[in-house]
Amino acid sequence: MTRRILPVALALALLVALAITLRGYKLSSDLKVLVGPTSIPRGNATSASDITVSNRFFAVAFAAETAPPWGVARGGIVDIAIVRDGEIGYDFASLADFMPNRWSSWPTSYQQVSVEKEAPDEVVIRTVRDWGAVRLETRFTIRNDSRRIHLLTRMTNEGENPTGDIFSGYVVWPEGGSLFGVPGMNGAYSGTEENALADWSAAYDENWALGLHAPYSEFADYDGRDRYLQHQLRPGDSREFEAWLQIEAQGSLAEFVRSQIEFEGLPHGRVSGRVAGSDGKLIDRPAVVAMQHGSAYAWTIGRGGAYEFDLPAGEYSIYATARGYAAAASYDVMVSEGSDVRLNFDAVPPPGAVRFRVADAQTGQPLDARIDIQSGYKSLIGFFGRNTLFTELSPKGEVTASMPPGNYVFKVSAAAGFTSLEKLVDVVVVSGGTAELRADIAVMAAPSEHGWYSADLHHHSDVLDGFTEAAYVLRSELAAGVDIAFLSDHDSVINNAEMQLLSAARGVKFMSGTELSPSWAHFNAYPLDEGKEIDIDTGQSSVQEIFAAARRMGADVIAANHPYNGYGYFASLDEGAVPGGYDPGFDLVEIIGGGHDGNIRTLDRVWQMWNEGKRAYFSGGSDAHDVWLEQSGAVRTYVHVDGELSIEKYVSSLRAGHAYASQGPLVYPEILFGSDITHARGNELVLAYTVQAVSGLLSVRLIERGSEIQTRSFEQLATPVAVDFTVNPDADTWYSLVIEDEQGKFAYTNPVWVTVSE
Repeated sequence: MTRRILPVALALALLVALAITLRGYKLSSDLKVLVGPTSIPRGNATSASDITVSNRFFAVAFAAETAPPWGVARGGIVDIAIVRDGEIGYDFASLADFMPNRWSSWPTSYQQVSVEKEAPDEVVIRTVRDWGAVRLETRFTIRNDSRRIHLLTRMTNEGENPTGDIFSGYVVWPEGGSLFGVPGMNGAYSGTEENALADWSAAYDENWALGLHAPYSEFADYDGRDRYLQHQLRPGDSREFEAWLQIEAQGSLAEFVRSQIEFEGLPHGRVSGRVAGSDGKLIDRPAVVAMQHGSAYAWTIGRGGAYEFDLPAGEYSIYATARGYAAAASYDVMVSEGSDVRLNFDAVPPPGAVRFRVADAQTGQPLDARIDIQSGYKSLIGFFGRNTLFTELSPKGEVTASMPPGNYVFKVSAAAGFTSLEKLVDVVVVSGGTAELRADIAVMAAPSEHGWYSADLHHHSDVLDGFTEAAYVLRSELAAGVDIAFLSDHDSVINNAEMQLLSAARGVKFMSGTELSPSWAHFNAYPLDEGKEIDIDTGQSSVQEIFAAARRMGADVIAANHPYNGYGYFASLDEGAVPGGYDPGFDLVEIIGGGHDGNIRTLDRVWQMWNEGKRAYFSGGSDAHDVWLEQSGAVRTYVHVDGELSIEKYVSSLRAGHAYASQGPLVYPEILFGSDITHARGNELVLAYTVQAVSGLLSVRLIERGSEIQTRSFEQLATPVAVDFTVNPDADTWYSLVIEDEQGKFAYTNPVWVTVSE
């Protein structure tokens, strides 16, 4: 009996094992499908129904159950990693998916994600979901032998009304790295693709590159991360969108060009050769860059001093460079069908270095600073060297950096535009040498001496769409001259503990925040209790649930961020796109950068709320994601604190309205903003302020109940000036200021509330 059972049991066990092998990790193929939490290190797809697909080149994870970022509906790719020697590397992507109408709110009631096909040579993931009355069906096809994923989405309008003009297409958002965009768009953040040199866009770092081939696309946004077609769908109409997501294991764009040649059947030739420095040594990892019509088209990364890449037939200007090296002289090259052009570069200038020291011109004390290349060689390739530097956290006010040789003008900023002006410094960098540079900055204002302290109350690190490590967030914020460090990543607190440690080591106070980010609005919540995590899916939550979650995390403050952009709270309210409708449970409304025009609607809305008795006050934040391209503290919130600064005092005064948002100008009121005063009818009321704009004061406007009632004008006055307004209120009212400097930067104050007595 036992002898008969044992073989049967063994056979059953072998069959079960074989079934598991066939369902999970196929021994006959590198193509694998895993259902459950992703095997990609640091991946975001952590739920039981999520799907990870890998071949010998890459691994990707689909959010079947995990909530994707920014309130997007489930069903897209949320993790991408390179596979090297059978090992899956770290996740370097936030989202690759189809957007029915840019990043507009996503009314969806169902999402179905399944493995439609699973064969040794090919896997197809099928996602079906709705966007209002539109049905979206996407197939992601992954082959065993390909570095590309085929994307095909069919949109069908199943409703009774046309969609109107919408922008639909694929988006690919990396975590970290650099953005190349669409060749020929010259780094344009947003615009049409009519002058594009190719239909692909790219993001990259030294050890990976993502290319999106989007032949349907007519419009690129967010530096090429979004690729859209503007179109309409009438009832019953359908439209298909076809694209390819290409995943490469190094920061070269040459393979994207090779795919373009293949897809379009383009005539092409090859360019190859060697690259050496002017010292005669071969450069191990050179880059050779092809330009067309004055715009970067693509580059290849060589090895051992040798390079080669295929180019479509045409005229190119080609140069070589490398990490820390300047660019060699370029050559004009004609590539024709079947040509093989040999092009050697034998004089690429090797690196030099610069040592910077930045100090207060009056006291000699070191200053945290930002240092930008104003003129001189700027590296095209991000991982070869930044074009912006920040002084070290320690020692303060100093930094030494490798730099391509050449003549430079550096722009040195230490709280520039707020308490000082930028300073331009010339320097010559020589190969093999170290140039010494000292910049003495004239500090022209000291708000903290008047009890006013600032923070940039909207800042990101390298989570999701951010590009900045926590240490550089702090270095950049300190260079901006803020008094409190701050971080508010999208639906994450993962870097807050590191920011706390870094800030404490520098003796700087840190306020922990997060940006709760459904698709229809973003809200900053702070300060957060230590150890608290976000406990809701913001993409599936009402505004009431989001506000409640913020309070559970300990937040004393909820700010409505960029309230009138495409996914701002007020804009979505006006469109009827906020789940739960209007809820007054927010405390602050954000002032954004870029001058006055982008804030006009926000001002009108908030002033109207003040007229109706809703005391939602202003805050200011830069929304910086990439500190090498964006200015931390470009907009900030100044708050009055009595005595020694603390987070508790700052937040308490912020909530009380003893604050203003500024893009540059400074103001010290005799009656604190946010104060309630009683004034006798018939008497004059004097509102007195000291105002300063280091860039030159232009005007100070007094606002009463949303209308400008008095203005003081100035001509390039950089020193503090006393500004008084005399008013005669005969009914309960409020007064605030709008201040403008010569650079077109503004400050907006909270009101003084006036109750008129008999």
